[in-house]
Amino acid sequence: MTTGSNNQPSTKLHNEATGTTGPDSQASTRGAQPGDLARRVAHRRAELGLSFEELARRAGVDPGYLRYFERSPDARVSAGTLLLLALALETTPIVLQGGNVNRPPGSGRPGPHPILEALTHEQCHAHLSAGGIGRVVYATVRGPVAVPVNFQLDNGAIVISTNLNKAVMLEANAVVGFEVDRVDEAMSEGWSVLVTGVAHRVDDPDECVRLAALGLEPWAGGNCHVLMKITLREMTGRVIVHHPHPEDD
Repeated sequence: MTTGSNNQPSTKLHNEATGTTGPDSQASTRGAQPGDLARRVAHRRAELGLSFEELARRAGVDPGYLRYFERSPDARVSAGTLLLLALALETTPIVLQGGNVNRPPGSGRPGPHPILEALTHEQCHAHLSAGGIGRVVYATVRGPVAVPVNFQLDNGAIVISTNLNKAVMLEANAVVGFEVDRVDEAMSEGWSVLVTGVAHRVDDPDECVRLAALGLEPWAGGNCHVLMKITLREMTGRVIVHHPHPEDD
C-alpha cells in the first residue's frame, strides 16, 4: 500500500474497489455490455476524484462528449479513445471493459522490498467505516464458512442484511469473524482488517427504520431483509508497505 512518511495507507487504495479481474481473452470475445463501459469509466473517475473536465483534459477528448458518454447507455467510443481514457484513468482498456472480472485478485508479483505492518485501531476503524463488501465467517455443520456480504459500520458495530436462515446460523455462533480487504495489483500492495464479535438480530422497529437508511441492498438480491449487527470484541489489521532499500537511494 502506498504510504507517506508515516506509512499510512494511501487514500487511493483505501477507496479502491476490489471487484476487478477474468481471463484477458474474454474482453476481446464478449466485449462490454451497453452501459457497462460507461459505468466503469465513471466509477474509476470518481475513485481518482476527477471532474469531467479534468479527465477530458487528461485524455484529450471533448468534455461534452465525455459527459454524454457516461450518462448514455448506448454511447460508444473508438478503440483509440478507449486507450486514451484508460491511460488517463491509470488503468487498462481490459479493466474498463470488464475483461478481468472473473480472475481472483492477487496473482501478480510482489513489489520491491515489501514489509507487512500492523494497522492501528484507528486505521482499522477508518477502513471499516468505508463500508462495501466484506466476509462474515461462522461455523456450520459443514465446518467454517466465509460468505461475502454488503456491510456498513454503525456506531462501532458492523451491520449486514441477510435472510432468516443465515441470521439463525449466525446467532447460533458464540463468536463470528468478519474480514474486509483491498488489493492494488498494479502496486503489489494491500490491506486487510479482521474482526471477531457477536452477531445478533436487530428487532427494535425504530432501530430497523434508522438502519434502513444505510441503504444495505445485497447484490445477490432475494429475501435478505433481516438486519444483523456484529458487536466488535477484537479488531486487528495488516498492511503491505514498500520501504526503499538503502542501495536504492
